[in-house]
Amino acid sequence: MGKVLWKNEWLAQIGVTVGYALLYVVLHPYSTAHWPIVAGVRFVGLLLLPYRFWPAFLLGEALPNAYNAYACLDSQGLNWVLARAVPPSLLVMPVIWWCRTWMPPFPSKHLVDIRALIACVLLASVAGTANSSIVYSLSIDQSHPISSDPLIVAAFFMGPYLAILSVMPWAVMAKLDYRAGHVKEQVHQILRSKLLLDIVAIFMPTLAVLAWLEFSGGNEIKQIAPMAMFIPLAWLTLKYGWRAVGMGAPLAIACVSLSYTSEPDVRMYAPQAFLMLAVTGLFALGARISAQLMQEECERESMLNVQRIARQSLQLGEQRMRQTSQALEYLAGTLHITNGRLLEQMRRIVPNIESHAFYKQAMATQNQVYQLAESMHPVAWRERGLPAALNETIARALDEAGIAYRCEITGRGFTRLAPAVLTATYRTACEAVVYVSSRLACTRVKLVLRGGETNGKRWVVLRVEGSLDETGVANAVYLSEERQRLASKLGASALDVVEMRDQVRIFDGVLHTRTPGNKLQVTALLHDAAREVRSSKPASAPLRLWVK
Repeated sequence: MGKVLWKNEWLAQIGVTVGYALLYVVLHPYSTAHWPIVAGVRFVGLLLLPYRFWPAFLLGEALPNAYNAYACLDSQGLNWVLARAVPPSLLVMPVIWWCRTWMPPFPSKHLVDIRALIACVLLASVAGTANSSIVYSLSIDQSHPISSDPLIVAAFFMGPYLAILSVMPWAVMAKLDYRAGHVKEQVHQILRSKLLLDIVAIFMPTLAVLAWLEFSGGNEIKQIAPMAMFIPLAWLTLKYGWRAVGMGAPLAIACVSLSYTSEPDVRMYAPQAFLMLAVTGLFALGARISAQLMQEECERESMLNVQRIARQSLQLGEQRMRQTSQALEYLAGTLHITNGRLLEQMRRIVPNIESHAFYKQAMATQNQVYQLAESMHPVAWRERGLPAALNETIARALDEAGIAYRCEITGRGFTRLAPAVLTATYRTACEAVVYVSSRLACTRVKLVLRGGETNGKRWVVLRVEGSLDETGVANAVYLSEERQRLASKLGASALDVVEMRDQVRIFDGVLHTRTPGNKLQVTALLHDAAREVRSSKPASAPLRLWVK
């Protein structure tokens, strides 16, 4: 077993060396002084590879680098070749090691600290600048069109910095999104993302037009075009966060950098400086926006959790009331049998006893228990569903209070609604009926229930309408005791509008009241509880530019 692991480790080391060497050879012809794309690949490799692969990575760069340096022996001299043969990774490695140890860009497996990452890019660019400056100082042929040393140093700094920003974002996003065994799902998710759609449909066509203007336009257009490229990128950053910069900035940098020749030119330093500052600023802005989006997502998930707990509590409470109602019905039946047997025994012991009063009292107690059970959880609802409870239980209670009642049920999908939604619908209907009938002038109540489905989401609309007629006040006063007992008969708590609205919001619903003419309407919309998918994402970080 140990030999197999040792063999696999050596194969991995050889793969890193050969792979990076081939990649270096392929990219070197396209790597210019103002856009050394190899520097970006070098930074990504040292940032993401484990330390045990660094020697192989260094060897993979040293071989082709030494070969390219030796080819310039006649034109540049021995000292330049010796300095140029030193792999640039040798100077960058200590910087990235320090950053990964003391200022880690990745606090966890799926989080990135943008501030630490940008600082690491800056320090790595400084190390690359030092290496390039040393090599340039040993060159025999220093016939450079730029005579100012500070400009040369600035060029040596901006080139690798932009090259790193051209490669690093995509590699970082790939690292953050990688899930072992779920690569296919991740690819499908990326292809279906709105960010990719906006990049392809908006940013890339705009970038192509501006690149064409920069290539074919005059000097003024060439100065304005690179700046205009970042207008759509800034809009995408405000919408999606740092990932928009990570996907769009490399394309913009490539368009601007490829438009210049490999020969140094003073005119390209201003666009390079703008690119460097703009991309860095957008990364910082995008990180802050992403952190805020993460915080909003956490708050949304917390709100959904609170709603889910409230729905569960409501449903558990309803189940307890149903069990209690069934127990009370059983108790009422037991009382009836027990009282009947007791009266029969009393007749045998005392034949002349007047049993009518005792029987009447026993029946009254039994009816009270039945009414209590009915108010807690109606039999019609339990046995025949919500429509039966609305048509029978509420109708009977209103009839005893002297109020006419009419119920209309339309639509579809009631059987597919979650039990908690059906419970909330019935309880809201009872509360609305009690609220409307609390007006003495209310003589008629109309209840309309409609269910439907829109875009796969089920909903239910409830409207309770009370007709107000001043001529019915006398009858209402006569039956005032029955009206006062209406809430207890329906198992309602006599909630006001604000409390009913809070109850409806548990199901992402709304409730409002209207008084059109001589009517009082209470309308409520409730949405079915969505099927929640438990997320396997790690706990989000605090608001400190740690982003996913």
